[in-house]
Amino acid sequence: MIDKEPTLRAIWGAAVLLGLLGFAATRLRRWLVIPALAGVVIVAWLQLGALLDPARAPSILQEAGRGYLMQSCAAVALAVILTLVGLVPKRGT
Repeated sequence: MIDKEPTLRAIWGAAVLLGLLGFAATRLRRWLVIPALAGVVIVAWLQLGALLDPARAPSILQEAGRGYLMQSCAAVALAVILTLVGLVPKRGT
């Protein structure tokens, strides 16, 4: 069952990429935080939706372990945090 799920490397790579894109978009225009976060949520749902499926989740967690779930959630959190950091005002020099 786990062979059909994305690897942790793919999950972390997507999270970093989405987070940096969200950061850049939010720095460009503050209102872009909404579509950037929506993009993170959509990709996370598509990528990790199987972990929420009551029929498939137990077998995935049995094969991959709880570390897979924890790292998947941490990667999504990183993407959200990077996007929100873009809202921090720039320091005037």
